[in-house]
Amino acid sequence: MFRISTSLRLKITVIVFFSTLLTIIISWSISNHFIEQFYISHTKNSLVHTYDSCNEFFSDASNIRAIEREEIVSLYGYVDNPANAAIYVIDPKNFNVFTSVKLNEKTAIGIQAIIQKYDLSSFYISDKKYKIVRNIVQASENTEQAGGAYYDLVGVLDNGYSIILRAPAEQLNDSSVFTARLFTTISMGILLIETLIVLYISNMFSRPIIEMSRVAKRMSELDFSARVNVRSNDEIGALGESMNNLSGKLEKSIKDLKSANLELSNDIREREHIEEMRSEFLSHVSHELKTPLAIIQGYAEGIKSGVADDPETLDYYCGVISDEASKMNALVMKLIDLNQLETGDDISIEHFNVTELIQETINNSSILLQDKKTQITFDEKEPVFVWADSFMIEEVVTNYLSNAIHHVKDDGEIKVWYEMSDNVLRVNVYNDGENISDEDLEKIFIKFYKTDPARTREYGGSGIGLSIVAAIMKAHNKDYGVYNTENGVVFYFELDIHSGV
Repeated sequence: MFRISTSLRLKITVIVFFSTLLTIIISWSISNHFIEQFYISHTKNSLVHTYDSCNEFFSDASNIRAIEREEIVSLYGYVDNPANAAIYVIDPKNFNVFTSVKLNEKTAIGIQAIIQKYDLSSFYISDKKYKIVRNIVQASENTEQAGGAYYDLVGVLDNGYSIILRAPAEQLNDSSVFTARLFTTISMGILLIETLIVLYISNMFSRPIIEMSRVAKRMSELDFSARVNVRSNDEIGALGESMNNLSGKLEKSIKDLKSANLELSNDIREREHIEEMRSEFLSHVSHELKTPLAIIQGYAEGIKSGVADDPETLDYYCGVISDEASKMNALVMKLIDLNQLETGDDISIEHFNVTELIQETINNSSILLQDKKTQITFDEKEPVFVWADSFMIEEVVTNYLSNAIHHVKDDGEIKVWYEMSDNVLRVNVYNDGENISDEDLEKIFIKFYKTDPARTREYGGSGIGLSIVAAIMKAHNKDYGVYNTENGVVFYFELDIHSGV
């Protein structure tokens, strides 16, 4: 239900209804006054017309002789009588009465009373030969006509005869009342029809406006999928088309703004991440270089101050300095490699025998294995060809093996084996060292992270090797990871198998 205060359709209908009703009331009030005046004027004009017709009739002597010979008994039909008045024409010489109605004694007395009431002699010398008056007649005065109001024309004809024309006013009143009622009925019918027409027209125009209002509300709620169903080519249709265009442009602008905002947010996050990485990098590098530099500085100052005064001590000092310099050089080279991977250097994808690559890497680690008094078990003999960058994968295998050798127990076991499924090869590297804590498992591939800094320092670890593995595998978009077993730790990485060979 629409309230009048919010419905344009009902507003238009109510305004038109009451304006039309007011117009009808004003018209009815005015016409109700003039209808009576019109009928009075019409009656008087009709009496005058009847008078003129009687004057013409009695001006013809043959008509008078026909009446005297009683060839004409009544004036009815011989005289035009639009007022339907009772006609009384009196010969003043012998008081003969010529009438259109039945004449009796009481009627004659009444006519005589009217003649006596008005001075008819004044009409003979006047330019106007008659006058019209309104009389109230009692019922006892006249048996032919009921009592009531009458309009009487009293005067004289050109031939000297007196004339009385009497028209009942009651008929006039009935006519005016009937006309007023007819006017009221027609007005109410017109008002009803006009209201229905206005309701239909206002509904026709308000329906698209209501629809556009709903669409505008949805647009205000940032729902730009709503569209106005344009059905016309007029101004309302043009407005609906404009709203559709506006909705489309706003939707595109919002999408562009959101995309730009998302891109800006990503850029900000990327900058923050880069800044964090830079700060972290500087912190880790300074930390990693601080110890070897301090050692180099200390031993160099010892040599300078003459502490190493014998060849054996001097050789030892120089060996320490050379060893720490080598570690620093290795650290720098690894940082360079890691930086190249993280900055997105292109990788060279090729197919190669990963079994052969792993075997060669194991052979190259034989000296480290002898120092650790352990051995590596690798039972895979069949060639397996994969798609990858062979140089980078060799780096992954080297880092995994180096990590396993440094953490395996003395006289412990290192084992390398394959798992295959859906053309994917998983290479597993196991060592029976101590399990890694859950907290360290989540961070072990983070750059410069060390599970045991003191132990890492013993074998010269920098915490970069596994982060290089992570960067290489991310560049290949392949999975990698680590998990604990009952007696040790397993590191793994995956590669796509080259099925064409």
